[in-house]
Amino acid sequence: MKHLRYKALTAVIQLSLLGIDNVNAADVDALERRIRELESRLEKFEKAAALAPSAPVATPVTSEANPEVQKLTRKVNTLERKLEVQDEVTSANFVKLPKFEAGTNGFKISSHDGKNEVRIRGAVQTDGRFFSEDPYHLSTDRFELKQARVWLEGKVFKDIYFKIMPDFAASGNILPDAYLDYAYLPQASLLVGKFKPSVSLERLQGDSDGTFLERAFPTYLAPNRDVGVQLHGAFSKSGFTTEVVPGPIDAKNTLTYQVGVMNGSGDDGSPNNDAKATYDSKEFVGRLFAHPFQHTGYKWLNGLGLGVAGTVGDPNAQALKPQATALGRTTFLDYTKTYSSNAAPVSNGDQYRIYPQAYWYAGPFGVMAEYVASSQTLRGKDKTKKAINVRQDNTAWQILASYVVTGEDNSFGAIRPIQNFSPLDGQWGALQFAARWTELDIDSGTFKLIDPTKAAFRATAWTFGANWFLNSYATIRADYEQTHFDGGATAIKGGDRPTEHVFATRFQLSF
Repeated sequence: MKHLRYKALTAVIQLSLLGIDNVNAADVDALERRIRELESRLEKFEKAAALAPSAPVATPVTSEANPEVQKLTRKVNTLERKLEVQDEVTSANFVKLPKFEAGTNGFKISSHDGKNEVRIRGAVQTDGRFFSEDPYHLSTDRFELKQARVWLEGKVFKDIYFKIMPDFAASGNILPDAYLDYAYLPQASLLVGKFKPSVSLERLQGDSDGTFLERAFPTYLAPNRDVGVQLHGAFSKSGFTTEVVPGPIDAKNTLTYQVGVMNGSGDDGSPNNDAKATYDSKEFVGRLFAHPFQHTGYKWLNGLGLGVAGTVGDPNAQALKPQATALGRTTFLDYTKTYSSNAAPVSNGDQYRIYPQAYWYAGPFGVMAEYVASSQTLRGKDKTKKAINVRQDNTAWQILASYVVTGEDNSFGAIRPIQNFSPLDGQWGALQFAARWTELDIDSGTFKLIDPTKAAFRATAWTFGANWFLNSYATIRADYEQTHFDGGATAIKGGDRPTEHVFATRFQLSF
């Protein structure tokens, strides 16, 4: 009986191993099934042999004594090893495969170990501005493409973050951001390239995350973008992990700092892509910001942030950018409007700014406030064409409040609707209302160099806004603003420049 068992076993193995020299992935399952069948049959033979009556039979041929069985055993072992190798290769190849993600956080490609990733982002903003009660046609109704950006951001080798953001709607300066950030330690990271200097709180807010279409007056006494190097870091309350937040601002950790050295771009300035530094002296930037009640259990104070920023520089013959209204972006202070066609004054000498700033977000409620005192020396010519230096001390401030009436949490960043817009399903997205008061005061000494009938020395604006968040990507904004001026009327009217009334809308997609 056992002899019959081995003959059957040999026949089955020979049939099952026929052609295994070229095993491929498609045959693996079939071979495994045959081996299992073989094991089952062998088990049945052994049980039958155990139940059979003993009789004098010839000594069975064992595998040690039978060369054919040894040969088949070697083939089985070879097959098992091939299966093990194939599994190892498959596992190794799987580790090398990248991960592709497309969802609520946009589009991202990352390595399997998470040490390398590229995120594809974009933003489109299309605006409409309409002015009323404008008898002197100081402004023009218009539609405009405010932004058209597609950019890449991510990291390589786990700790080196990057961002490359062109803007195809910009004229001349088509590369607002391009930087590297080596964030080996969250307490001390090194940011280099072109980015927003860490000064104005509202400027540091994401360009698609603002409460209003345009920022308030304090923003325009700070640099827009600049080229340089910045050391920054963060600390959290004991027992909590400090997050790595690359870039010029960190709104997540308990205590943050930024210290940088920049070329210096002036008020609201931003160098063009290939612009070189125009003077040897550099501008030093510093900022401290804290969330003092973070992780303390006081829920309504968790979103309170307090900070101060400042700059110190010594520019040499730096051009001065005009000042414009917050929402209408209509120029009311132009440094080229001098006496007797004199050359425009320039910033030349010691310059400094100080920016106390704060925000508070609690549930659907939010408020932001900041103040700036900006001081610089202007060099130009007076009415008599005499060259003089004037110390210009400008100030600006703003306070804004907002409320999300549909119940979502308010935030310094983007607001995420609880329900995406889908009217057929009775879903309408999120709705936010907001109000703002802002003021800019120009030093009276400025008008020793420029004509006061062509430039206002004070602008005060109040704004109401509504933001409709259709989903995490699409937003419709609508703002109404009135700006009142002191001085700056044309020679025809005299007195104060007429109040500006402007209604503006924006259709925005940001992912």
